[in-house]
Amino acid sequence: MEKTEEIQMRKRNMKLFPTYKKLAWDYIFFYTINFLFLTQVKGINPADVVLIDSFYYLFATIAQIPATLVIEFLGRKNSMIFANILNCTYMVVIMFSKNLFNLIIAECLSSLAFAIKESAEPSLLNESIPPTRQKSKIFARINEKGMSSYYVINGISTVLAGILYEVNPYIPITLSLITIIIVTILSTLFIEPVSKKRKKKIDINQIQELKESFQFVLKSERIKGLIVFSVMLSSLLGVLTTYEVSLMEELNVSAAYLGVLFAVLGITSSFGTKKQEKVHNYYHNKSLIFVASLIIGSCILAGLAGVFAPSFRPAILIIIIAYVVKYIGTGIYYALIEKYMSNFTNKEIDTKIFTARNCVRSITGATIGIMASFLLDRMSTAYCMTVIGICFAILLILVNKYMKNRVGLKPEQYSKEEVKYDKLKSLKVD
Repeated sequence: MEKTEEIQMRKRNMKLFPTYKKLAWDYIFFYTINFLFLTQVKGINPADVVLIDSFYYLFATIAQIPATLVIEFLGRKNSMIFANILNCTYMVVIMFSKNLFNLIIAECLSSLAFAIKESAEPSLLNESIPPTRQKSKIFARINEKGMSSYYVINGISTVLAGILYEVNPYIPITLSLITIIIVTILSTLFIEPVSKKRKKKIDINQIQELKESFQFVLKSERIKGLIVFSVMLSSLLGVLTTYEVSLMEELNVSAAYLGVLFAVLGITSSFGTKKQEKVHNYYHNKSLIFVASLIIGSCILAGLAGVFAPSFRPAILIIIIAYVVKYIGTGIYYALIEKYMSNFTNKEIDTKIFTARNCVRSITGATIGIMASFLLDRMSTAYCMTVIGICFAILLILVNKYMKNRVGLKPEQYSKEEVKYDKLKSLKVD
């Protein structure tokens, strides 16, 4: 790539990414009402809705290697376009689904889409930032801008979705589809950051490169530590996405009120995202453990409060406070984990690291999702949240012990093998 073209690429991608991220990070006009839509309109049992989420994780596990090959073959930009088209298809299938099998097919499409997006998008941003010692901070700042805006937009859309759902349950789903179409158009405006001759087919050398990259990921103690943590917390957050709505529905909170509640919670996540740098500077290598403690503690608190809420209605206020803490922690977590995962990487390894993380996360998410569905089919959501929270508190203690002396060290404290893909080593940077 010529120097002038490279500068143009970096300016375009870095400027466009926050706008793209705030609409493309996840489905807008969808969450909160999706649980109601599936249970009330499509007649799906709540436990089966949790089980459907497990199918998502199962398919996501299978999709990781194909997703990596798609990115290698199409490039980061075209892969993002393809993934967004898959998401459009997903939303159409949800709208016209008639049974559980249709919804499982939809989850298959969504899992492949996000398997591609979750590797291609951060990689595109990572490769678009000039090599500099401030690269990690620049990545976090751009990513944070998109995330925080997403939370605000998602909060507003959640309010509208709750209100519009009462008018017609299909309106929010339609608006979500329109948003994804806009996102697909935006993804065509990026410039591919990695210049290389496109291959007409995936050859044996590409397979060998992938094999060597994954071997590095499996050997790296730092990356394994981050993956273990990410897998644990992401699995919990996935379960809580359904549990939180289910708990409020059991307490007879209407869709309109749910929309307002989760809109406010979305805005609190935006606040958390903006504070990620302060949290990092204050807690340093304990930042992730601190955030996980907030989220797990809020899960247990909400569960315990939910047990007493039917007979003591003020306990609902405690649940809401617990949700606020959880959503602030979630905003901090997603900003920090992508920043940490992209450290010491270059174009040869970044997508593979994200893919390895997503693969393990999907396997674990599917397992945890099945367990969560099993619990929800046998006890109230409040008890389920309490049990899940206690289990993850124990896991956090074990994960913290594993991460000690593996994650959060200074660059010079890592072995040469750990930082061999660090672009800054081979370049003179500011």
